[in-house]
Amino acid sequence: MNKPQYDKPYEVKPNTGSLRKSEVKNTQESPDYYGSFKLDLKSVEAVNGVIEFKLSGWKSVDRAGKSYLSLKLNNWKPDQEKKPQVQQPKFEEQDDDLQF
Repeated sequence: MNKPQYDKPYEVKPNTGSLRKSEVKNTQESPDYYGSFKLDLKSVEAVNGVIEFKLSGWKSVDRAGKSYLSLKLNNWKPDQEKKPQVQQPKFEEQDDDLQF
């Protein structure tokens, strides 16, 4: 099996990161995975002091042939102008002289 050739060193791009399986777990509290994430603060917005991150992940293989999970910030936001509009029910005028 041929390994792919890389012409430049790996660089973490903004809003991306990776998780790799921990090789050694010294205690039960040691993480199963470790990694990093490079966040561009201009791409996120706090609402009431809270920032919610939505991440996407892909299984990948590094140069050494080890598997890891590649991560990317998904900052898709629904278009506020395209929300379905609720139509108000139409009422017909009624005659006050109804016979009962």
